[in-house]
Amino acid sequence: MKQESGSFYPQICILSAAGGCGKTTLAVNLFQPFLHDPCMIFMGAFQEEIPFLKEEKAHFIRQSSRNEVVDLAGEHADRPVIIDICSNAVEAFLAGAKRCFTARDTFFDLFVIPVRAERYTLHRGMWTADRLHEANVPWEQILFLPARVKEGAEKDALRDHYAEGTGPRILADGFIEENPVFGSMYNADVCLADLSEVPDVPGRWSLCCQSERKTHKRVPALARLEGEMNDLRPRMEHVFREVMTYLPESSPA
Repeated sequence: MKQESGSFYPQICILSAAGGCGKTTLAVNLFQPFLHDPCMIFMGAFQEEIPFLKEEKAHFIRQSSRNEVVDLAGEHADRPVIIDICSNAVEAFLAGAKRCFTARDTFFDLFVIPVRAERYTLHRGMWTADRLHEANVPWEQILFLPARVKEGAEKDALRDHYAEGTGPRILADGFIEENPVFGSMYNADVCLADLSEVPDVPGRWSLCCQSERKTHKRVPALARLEGEMNDLRPRMEHVFREVMTYLPESSPA
């Protein structure tokens, strides 16, 4: 993490050996909108068709190379870096990490593991956390981020798995990964990053995609989403701020 003249450039790695647990949703809708000019790195078999991520903001690495990820993150050390590691690339990444991470340098400030109240996802998430710890990542740098806010069953299962006083930290609040708004946004080729405050109207948010900007027309589906996002945006900001408090003490809250 680089910090000069008040600038804050965290390097956050989102990973889990479980697929469909919310890694990309977290990267795009939680970190990318609220960090200034982040570099997004996607490792694994991702489709390189994410319309709202420009080339200068998104890099796709198909090879399961820890070195390539670390080198690319180092090239963008003057920006916040968000790494999203696909489940089918996690084992290769962790194997490389075990050889290269040291007790003094793991290259990242925080490892975030999304979890849901489902046995397979929890098991694979805990497997990921244990392998990270074996690769010299301290528990303090590993954070479980529950996805199902209303249920909370993930937190109980995680606490039962680790002995008291050990294991990764668990965010008290959760990420709204299962909110149907996200599915609608992806179908409409927009994300939370497209939501911007209307000039001269504090607290009023507008959602629009590139096609709307060109035609100056309102798409009905996006008009509906805009209303939903007005309620969701403050919640997302709250979760983001909570996650940021788990970064090293040297970083600003």
